[in-house]
Amino acid sequence: MKKEITQEGDKAMRKKKHYLDQFYTVDKETGDFLIEIKLKEYDDIFNNWDSSLYNVRDLDSSLKSFISDCSQDIDLNRNVGLRFHLSKEEPDHEKEETILEGIHNYYEYLLFVEQKQLASKRRQAFLFILISSLFILGSFYLRNATGLALFQHFLLESITVGSWIFMWEAFYMLFINSRDELRKQKEYKRLVRAPVFYSYK
Repeated sequence: MKKEITQEGDKAMRKKKHYLDQFYTVDKETGDFLIEIKLKEYDDIFNNWDSSLYNVRDLDSSLKSFISDCSQDIDLNRNVGLRFHLSKEEPDHEKEETILEGIHNYYEYLLFVEQKQLASKRRQAFLFILISSLFILGSFYLRNATGLALFQHFLLESITVGSWIFMWEAFYMLFINSRDELRKQKEYKRLVRAPVFYSYK
């Protein structure tokens, strides 16, 4: 049975790999997937509204979406590279290096923001766990008390329900919601170290 499951898994992996090979170029030397991007000029890489220097500028919104979609297609255990095909530019090695730095700076910033948000959510989750624990202790105290009035019964039920709500929120933040954020972090880390290549006509 285990052998059959393993064979099915290998088959699915080969199918996915074949699918990716049809849409992405694979670097023969490194085995990395290359995201091919066709542009006219260097400036098309960045947001035209941002007048900052290349190494601190925001990326073009369409380019960000395209890179994000491609990165989600490719397994996180595979490295990626970016290759820009520029039809109206001549090779300029200084600009190439500055653009490489700008792209990596952009994804390093996104990684920093994502890590900060995740840390904040984890602190909030632990606060919810603390509140839930206090509610549970309060409900135990009321449950063991004798001669509860109607209001105390209502308070007991409210505290019990509240404790489960806070506990569920903490569980959701720590284990369900954070899974997508951890994936984003891995994608950003991969893009931070992604090599950038240029092709000219």
